[in-house]
Amino acid sequence: MTDPLWSHRASPVRFAGPKRVMQPGIRLDDLPPINAILLSHNHYDHLDIAALRDIHARQSPLIVTPLGNDAIIRRHISTARVETGDWGDMVAIGQQAEIHIVPALHWSSRGPADRRMALWGGFMIRAGGKLIYFAGDTGYGTGTIFRALRQKFGPPDLAILPIGAYDPRWFMAAQHVDPEEAIQIMRDWTRAWQSACIGACSS
Repeated sequence: MTDPLWSHRASPVRFAGPKRVMQPGIRLDDLPPINAILLSHNHYDHLDIAALRDIHARQSPLIVTPLGNDAIIRRHISTARVETGDWGDMVAIGQQAEIHIVPALHWSSRGPADRRMALWGGFMIRAGGKLIYFAGDTGYGTGTIFRALRQKFGPPDLAILPIGAYDPRWFMAAQHVDPEEAIQIMRDWTRAWQSACIGACSS
């Protein structure tokens, strides 16, 4: 599971802040067994303590997250099982899956005094012979981080890319991709795969 959010507002308080527009696609009561939760960063629309507390009480899954977010989680859920890492680190989920923490162009903050005090990122997941890329929140920038991931991991079988909160571009471009940039990320992956295929086929 990635960045679970069931709260009515993405906010430190229940009476103010961005309000949910659509209901979650599945009720908490209907969740299948959850072995691990991947938390990309600590913004309230990604790190939802109420949802984590509820899921933990039901299933106690392992939470994998970049450095510093464990302190936030354990402050509210003292018995949470949390694994943290830096960009480039890997966490094994049994013998079946590898979770690689990878860079993203974003930032972190839960309040006015902790900006960039916890790390943010995405995940490359190897499981069942497949490669899944979960970007979390990210800007596109020059595209360098995506081309570097392509070179290290190869093209993913599935890429979960963000396209929300991208306007106005003068403010949001550094931290959120828009639909065109999300497509560009996939073109970056596809061109690499095509180049590799052409090279392999010609040899």
